[in-house]
Amino acid sequence: MSNRYSVGQMNQLGDGLEAADYSIDEVTKLRDPATLAQIKLILMGIAVIVRSSFKLVLDKAFNPSEFIGQGWAFWKGSVNGNGLEGDDACVQEPDIVDFEHIVLETHLKKGESAIHGEEKMKRARVSKNHQLGSKALLALWNDYQTKKAEGKSGDSILEMLRKSGKIGTVIYFFGSVLRDPNGDLSVLSLAFSNGEWSWYYSWLDDDWIAANPSASLASVN
Repeated sequence: MSNRYSVGQMNQLGDGLEAADYSIDEVTKLRDPATLAQIKLILMGIAVIVRSSFKLVLDKAFNPSEFIGQGWAFWKGSVNGNGLEGDDACVQEPDIVDFEHIVLETHLKKGESAIHGEEKMKRARVSKNHQLGSKALLALWNDYQTKKAEGKSGDSILEMLRKSGKIGTVIYFFGSVLRDPNGDLSVLSLAFSNGEWSWYYSWLDDDWIAANPSASLASVN
């Protein structure tokens, strides 16, 4: 699923979702005898907890016109230009990302409740953390789609990150700036709503609040 949403609309996607995140079966799972038996084995040292891996290979190139639609491209050059000249306005992303180290940044300063999108972008680019862009989004999205097709969406990196509390229901990827068919600047996001993840794009020409965090890495492997 994909649609264009304003930042304000994106802020509403997560409203009221927490109570519906888990089914009754999931809530009562710990009462299941098999689960309790496994916990007992772990406590006795007979079994061990296998740590989930949050690593993904970023081996797919992101093509805006193929992923979003005709007329979409990476923004080129300065955000003050027309987006048609210069280098792609994208950070260099690593070949492998360990999302265990994901950091969500609002780029708000003390006393600020909102920030304009272009100013947020400037602050993101000078952050000590490494911004994630379109390749990271594509890897997360493809992993989620693959696991969903197998009936195991809960095993996707996105769902493991959400359920572990490392991310919320909306994350933006400021490492890549896109130019829409009208010549406007946009960034991509992933959002969880109605029990599933979807991707969206939002104009930079908006006010961004603390509920609009961008994804970065505290360290890069």
